[in-house]
Amino acid sequence: MRHTFAIARVVVVTTLLGLSGLAGGCSYAMQVPDRFLVTQNEWWELRALTPEESKLWVREFPDDDKGSLSFWSEALKSDLLKSRGYTLIEEGPITDGSGREGLALVLETSLSGRPVRELMAVFVIPGWCDHTIRVVEYVADKEAFVAEVDGVRASVATLR
Repeated sequence: MRHTFAIARVVVVTTLLGLSGLAGGCSYAMQVPDRFLVTQNEWWELRALTPEESKLWVREFPDDDKGSLSFWSEALKSDLLKSRGYTLIEEGPITDGSGREGLALVLETSLSGRPVRELMAVFVIPGWCDHTIRVVEYVADKEAFVAEVDGVRASVATLR
């Protein structure tokens, strides 16, 4: 009996250590544009920036309520436009590296008196118990944004 318990405990501990190692080693697979330096790539987020501090950020959020892409797109637009004062420049479909359809928003705001643009892409990844909402944010001064946005869109197309 003690032998069986000891074996079971070793199996459980080994499994947990293996899973924790797996989780710690997982990261996003995404080819960032050439001028971007990846400063963090963990299972919960990817962060990259340029020397001029254009920022690229990928994050995921659990959604126990299993909202649709349409729901989260409208909720995001409502928050950004009505509550945060952004101006919508354009919106349209975007596809990630897994072929998943999402929505891309290009927004503009003013930060310390200078125009700043943001590309925000939202994807909903269906799951059994919950969905995952993946958000890609790219923020830069307006001039840098115009020069870099095509490369960022191409990077989103590699995101897995």
